[in-house]
Amino acid sequence: MSKPRAWRRPEEIRKCRPRPVTDAPFEIPDSKVGQLDALLHGSRVLELIDTELAGRPGPDGLPVRTVLVGLLLSLHYHRSASLADVCRVLLDELRAPARGWLGVPDPGPLDDHGRHAFTRRVYRSFDRLTTALDPFRCDRRRRLPADAAALAVAAWEGVDDERVRRRALLQEISDRLVLTTVRLAHRRGMFKGWRGDVGVDTTPFPSWHRPPSRRRNLASVEITAGWHFCGGSDEGIFGHSATLLVAASRRHPTGHPQAGKRVSGHPQLVLGLVLDTPGKRIGPNAIHALTKLVPFGFPAGILASDRAYTDQVSEHFAQPARRLGYQLVLDYKQEHRGIQGTHQGALLVDGSLACPAMPTTLAQATNGLDDDAVRGIDDNVQLSEQITAREPYFLRLKESADERGAIRLQCPASGPSPAVACPRFNQVHQIPAPRPAARRPHQPAGHRRTHRGQAHRPDPSSGTPAGPAPEGTAADLPEAHDHRPPG
Repeated sequence: MSKPRAWRRPEEIRKCRPRPVTDAPFEIPDSKVGQLDALLHGSRVLELIDTELAGRPGPDGLPVRTVLVGLLLSLHYHRSASLADVCRVLLDELRAPARGWLGVPDPGPLDDHGRHAFTRRVYRSFDRLTTALDPFRCDRRRRLPADAAALAVAAWEGVDDERVRRRALLQEISDRLVLTTVRLAHRRGMFKGWRGDVGVDTTPFPSWHRPPSRRRNLASVEITAGWHFCGGSDEGIFGHSATLLVAASRRHPTGHPQAGKRVSGHPQLVLGLVLDTPGKRIGPNAIHALTKLVPFGFPAGILASDRAYTDQVSEHFAQPARRLGYQLVLDYKQEHRGIQGTHQGALLVDGSLACPAMPTTLAQATNGLDDDAVRGIDDNVQLSEQITAREPYFLRLKESADERGAIRLQCPASGPSPAVACPRFNQVHQIPAPRPAARRPHQPAGHRRTHRGQAHRPDPSSGTPAGPAPEGTAADLPEAHDHRPPG
């Protein structure tokens, strides 16, 4: 038995082995520090922060810019937003040029007391920032009694001018940080071919702190956090809810050479982020994030959302979204699929108004189907054909949304090109049958002339029936005359 080829060359095996980890700390390239620093300056959040901190008593301390760049570096390399990791990044992982840019001292001559002093400077700088931006400052170092925490939450939600201004300022800082990457991508033409389709979702952000304790009558350190319940789950997640907007894309029927299964190759970036207490302002938060995209001039396409937005009041979500030009795509539970009701005679089928002449088999095609069956519609040929056969029966858009967000629809049997043939529509509107046109000479039977003189034959397979055939025999038809000039 011969030895494996790898055993015959031990020197090659040694070269492929990973090198041992050294004791030297990791060094972050100066280019990455400069990139994140430029990204922070490009977002223009430092202008808002400096304006808010201007005139406050006490020494300036460590610049807020240094702490924020350290946070970005810690998130990028260590996936951590802890201030302890920020101090470690600033002291141990930066090179001399980057330390000079950010005003970080050389860690070489620092002993344990010097490192502790720098850590305290970082904490004081961040505490100074949160004190200026917090709508209601309370003790975040311990768990407050439930009554005191309830008062703090009520003060946080206060409607006085100063607290409303601080909440708006916090959201403006968040919007600028998120939209700076969108602005760069838009400037470089990365959204070319994007149809404006957006996916909105409410995602849980778990909290590090423990939830409230009823037995001990203590609240959580995160007084604005709550229980977030995902769809179909009975176990909640304690933390905050984040409303996320993502640049979505439609599926390409045959495949795109650059984008693969998607229609366009644009990056699926996060377009908006709003952090809030779970269950509060779900619809208005999504509308706020969508409104921030208006100055970019993006097209308004399909707005797909999860079930958290299906039950929202129309004034909070549906009407403002339609005023912005989006077409809503909502999700329903298993027991709510199919025919959902009627409105002035029209059927409400899976959230869309349809002609009452729609066959029951098509209207109830999704009735009782679970989520897996609906999501796997591409693998179910029969269901795909039924969904496609529904399209001619849906009411068509007549006018876009007005200032109230209301849209006008029209019957699919009306208009110059009806999608269905409805005898009731002709009877209600007293539309007379079309008069038979006399056949012209040298024109075969069954043809008619269009406005350009081209022959047109009615398609027997079309959804609209052809006009009635003229009565009479061939002898009743006018005689054909030759109108060519003599010669």
